[in-house]
Amino acid sequence: MKNGGRKIETKQLKTFLAVFSSGSFTKAAKILDTSQPAVSEQIKGLEKELGCRLFDRMGRSIQPTAKARILYPRACSVIEAMEGMAEEISREDATVSGELLIGASTIPGAYILPRFASLFQKKYPQVSFEVRIADSSDIIQMLTEHKLLLAIVGAKSHSPRLSFNTIVEDELVLVGSGRDRLPKSVSVNELLKIPFLLREEGSGTRRSIEEAVIRNGIAVSELKSVAVFGSNAAIKEAIKEGLGVSILSRISVRDELKCGSLREVAVEGLSMQRLFYAVTLKGRSLPRHYSVFLQKLLSMNKQAY
Repeated sequence: MKNGGRKIETKQLKTFLAVFSSGSFTKAAKILDTSQPAVSEQIKGLEKELGCRLFDRMGRSIQPTAKARILYPRACSVIEAMEGMAEEISREDATVSGELLIGASTIPGAYILPRFASLFQKKYPQVSFEVRIADSSDIIQMLTEHKLLLAIVGAKSHSPRLSFNTIVEDELVLVGSGRDRLPKSVSVNELLKIPFLLREEGSGTRRSIEEAVIRNGIAVSELKSVAVFGSNAAIKEAIKEGLGVSILSRISVRDELKCGSLREVAVEGLSMQRLFYAVTLKGRSLPRHYSVFLQKLLSMNKQAY
């Protein structure tokens, strides 16, 4: 790579990416299996070639400069392009191998990806997985910051930089404890009088609930909220203990509904369909194992779950 006639080495860019992502010269040295002085030397060389400072050294900590933030996505693209080229040249067969780092919101991370990953790994045994689970909004942010190549979430954002493809159809259902004497159905007005449990703001489930009740002229603030939880698992346990009812993904409660620990209560006139999406950055190329995994996701039966 050249900059105004000067040569920038691939090793310098890889070192820069390691320092930027880890936030530490020491951590970067461990990632690259080299020494801290070697990392410092590479960064100094890159700064000299670019004619600017990339990191502010503040005692034992460092902070990326504005120019480093500009360089980061471009360096990612250069390294990915070079690695992709090397992979294409060296690949003589259809072997799919490598680690898949996938971000997922709570429900796909807990209920969709484990099953699909198992099926995929049986077909491609040289693939391994790391799944990072967080709220949809946090996962989307990680994707836009180039910390992830692929994510699965239950809520769309309006960013023009992202590509959303539907992979699974789901339904939100009102559920209560199997031990409570709940009616088989309630009206929307009756729903407002029942103690209600909510997911935290930023979760895909919370956003889907908000959109569903708004379509029926209700604001989430009108629900008789008695608690907010950070996971579906916590809400399910609270429901079983009789703390209240909640609207949850059918996928996430199918086992509890089957065994009777939770009961479904119909809400008259309230239809709550939702979708889960595979998300990628537009224009960003995927390594082969990511590309194959994504294609398998997009081709699966959307109602299989």
